[in-house]
Amino acid sequence: MSSTNPSNSFVQPDLPTPPASSVASTTANPLPRPRTHPLKPGGAKESELICYLDQSIRTTNGKFGRRMFKDKDLGELRKYHSFREAAKDIAGIIDVVWVSGTPTIQVAYLLSIALLITDFLPELPPSPRATLRLLDKMDHAFSSLLQGKDIDAGEQLPGFENGWRVSMTEKVRLKSLVDRTRLIVVEALSEDRKVEEDDEVETEEEEMDDGVGVGNGNGLGDMEEDEEEWGIGKVYERTIGELGELLGGEPIGIITED
Repeated sequence: MSSTNPSNSFVQPDLPTPPASSVASTTANPLPRPRTHPLKPGGAKESELICYLDQSIRTTNGKFGRRMFKDKDLGELRKYHSFREAAKDIAGIIDVVWVSGTPTIQVAYLLSIALLITDFLPELPPSPRATLRLLDKMDHAFSSLLQGKDIDAGEQLPGFENGWRVSMTEKVRLKSLVDRTRLIVVEALSEDRKVEEDDEVETEEEEMDDGVGVGNGNGLGDMEEDEEEWGIGKVYERTIGELGELLGGEPIGIITED
């Protein structure tokens, strides 16, 4: 599976490898193709995956800490110096979560990852491209789960065949995280903080490796100031649309100065 292993010290669970074309593509879908059937509840593969994800998130949190992180199993980990570094690890975790094709795992862990992002963004030097790419991936995942089908391809997601749906409690929690994230993104990418230099000199080849091509029409390639502002306004846009219909009320927008 093409995903980032945050520690390289533990084994990624044995999940099906999606077609290469579905992992790195210049199409709108930033997620890999999920397995065709959910993991068996309480089965060995589900347990292995949960252990892997818990360890991945723990490691990512450790690398975010202000001090050098030490773990008896993982050893010493270098802390993140920019959000771009964190985003790369987080994107890898999202891919593993998505490939599981198991809605209960997808919803629970994506909510945890969304919270993680809100913690990281205000504290790390900003990386506009990496931030907007990561949130585009999250937006695609959440909006698809709320629909029960891939929001672009229209294909039903595994596990939704028997009427499974995201719970109201989860929707309310998601709405709170979405609202908070949008405000944080505006502050993080608008205030006068040092932008990670590596983010500014990112090559076209690196962008393709991250699954987003230059000039592919999604506003996340070569961003000038006006394009970046447009990208900020698109944060969780499709998820907001789904939640607006499900929870009622007007979608929350972001007002940016001209």
